[in-house]
Formats: sequence, structure tokens, C-alpha cells
Amino acid sequence: MTDLTGGRRTLALLAAGLAVAAVAATVAGPALAVLQQPSGDEVLDRVEQRYDHAETVTGSAEITATNGSTTVTATFEFAAADPNSSRVIVSSENRTYRAGTNGTVAWVAGPDGARAWDVDAPDNRSVDRPAGALTPGLGPNTTDARPAIADARTDLLTRGTPGENVTATLAGTETVGGTPAYRLTLEPTEENGDANATLWVAREDYRVLRTESTDGTNRTVVDVQETQFNVSVHESTFQPPTDRVAVSTVEEYGTFDAAQANVTLPLPQLGGGATFEEATVASRGNETVVAQRYLADEENVTVVTTTATDRFAVENATAATVDGRSANVTTVRGRTVVAWTEDGVTTAVAVDGSSERALALARSLD
Repeated sequence: MTDLTGGRRTLALLAAGLAVAAVAATVAGPALAVLQQPSGDEVLDRVEQRYDHAETVTGSAEITATNGSTTVTATFEFAAADPNSSRVIVSSENRTYRAGTNGTVAWVAGPDGARAWDVDAPDNRSVDRPAGALTPGLGPNTTDARPAIADARTDLLTRGTPGENVTATLAGTETVGGTPAYRLTLEPTEENGDANATLWVAREDYRVLRTESTDGTNRTVVDVQETQFNVSVHESTFQPPTDRVAVSTVEEYGTFDAAQANVTLPLPQLGGGATFEEATVASRGNETVVAQRYLADEENVTVVTTTATDRFAVENATAATVDGRSANVTTVRGRTVVAWTEDGVTTAVAVDGSSERALALARSLD
């Protein structure tokens, strides 16, 4: 007869060991799961990789912004494609705004007007009306004419929160719309930062599901309804609405001769020993504006030549004469402007000084 005592003892010890292991696993399971969870910064890195590595990203969201007792809601649609094309559509209270870029031309269109421009155009220019008619150099502080085109990738839904100046902490796991999610708290690392945010990220594929941000006064909630990666997006999605806008171009020249060689308008020169600094040529549709900047007696002077006849308001203007031509003296953005129109071309001289100074400079044009 075979002795089975040793075998039974071995099986008993093995069974006991398995039982202990099972109990230990039951007790330690939650703790082990916590240990295996990524850190907040790791989750944020994976979100960035998920969006950055996609050839295209499309989706929609609902936005709720609250300031005190005032609440505004909007729908938000976004699309992005490599290498640098994006488009956003925001609709709220029967008003719809669209903005985008195809990498060459950027554009914006809304109830207040529409315009488009070369993305490589110089930033130092000003816009004097919602429709985007350009009159460079008339204001003492020119502003960037290009609006903020949302980059429909990672920070599209978390703008102002992720990035090098943010610390991400994994605050727990929750379910958002039936999807298991990580909940991250995001805090600015800059000393003067006062905005805090919470970000919910899908645990399975690191999609952004929801964001909440506040600066103590304003609170914004973004609920993502849909996100799709690597779907086909037609290139027309990122084109400006050609039936509503004309592309604006802006070029800069360092010499008077270079500016004159690149425009068909006859350009006057400022005399009296003034020094030419630069010229900006802006074109939009059939309109061309040339703004020459001079330094005269340590004073900035702008000479504008344009095919537009409505660049300078005549209301409250004072009549004057410049070399036999009827002119108007008025104020545009805090600068004194002398302007006149002849043969469909408007010429203007803008200065920070008095009317007398502006007229003297206008009369010194060659």
C-alpha cells in the first residue's frame, strides 16, 4: 500500500497557503490598487500625449459660465488636424461665432462682422472697426489684430489650467456620464496664480470628460459631449467663409523705396529732415492702406495713404487747407490727424501734438 501521508500533508500545507494568500489579497487589494494608480502629473502627461499624437480631434461640449447671479451657457464644437489647422464654433443666446485657421490663413466670423488674415503677418497693427478694416499705426498703442484661435487639442478644453505652471494631484476616481474617470485637482505654481481647476479624465483612454475652473469670482464648467480621434475631417472645415470675408495681408518694409516698389499708390515723403523708420502695407479685398512711420524732432509721425475714403471721421472735424487742398483736422485714437482725399486716394498725417503741428507736418510732404 502506498503511503499517502506525505502527499496529504503537502496538499494541506498548499491549501493553507492558498487560503492565506487569498485572504491577504482580499485585504490588500484596495491598497494595491491605489499603489498602482498613476500620479496626477502622469495622468496629465497621458492626456497631452493622447491629444497631441492624434492626427485629428473633433468633438462638442456644453459650457456654463457663472459670475455671481449671472449664468451664461453655450455650445462648443471643435476640430483640429495636423499640422496646424483648427476650428471652433461657439453658440449662445442666438449668437454664433466661428474662428479657425488652416495654417496659412486665420479667420473669425460672427454677428459683429468677419475678417481673415495671413497668419505670418506682423502682429503690430490695429483694427478700427468690427469688420476688420485696417488702419495701421494711428493709435499710440497698436494691438494684435489676430484673435485667440483655440488650439483644439489638449488645452482646448482645459485652457489656462494644464502646462508647466500647474501642479496636478490625483484626487480620486469617479464616474462621469457612466465612464470611469480620474479626478485631478490642478493648481497654479506661480505665486500670483489664483485660478484653480478640477479635471475629469477617462481612465480607459485619457479623454477629457469634464472641467471646472474658478478664480474665486468666475466659475466655468465644460461638459464634453463627444470626442473623436483620427476621424476624417475635410480641409474645407478650416477654410474661411469666403462669402463673408476677404483675407487681409500685412507687409512691412524698412525703406521708403522698398515700400513704394511694392504698391501702386504714389507715396508722399515727409520732409523737414524727418527720418524714415518703417512702412506697413495692409490689404483687404480692394482696400490698401500704407502707413509710413517717421521720426521728426524725436516725435513719432505717421503718414497714411489709402484707397479707402472712410478711414477718418469727419464729424466734429475742423476744415483746413494743405497746399490748396481742402482737408479736415480731427482726432483718431488720441492722435491729431490731418486728412484729405484727391483722385480717390486719401492721405493723412497723424501726430501726438497739436493741430498746428499736424498741419505743419502735412504741408512738409514731398
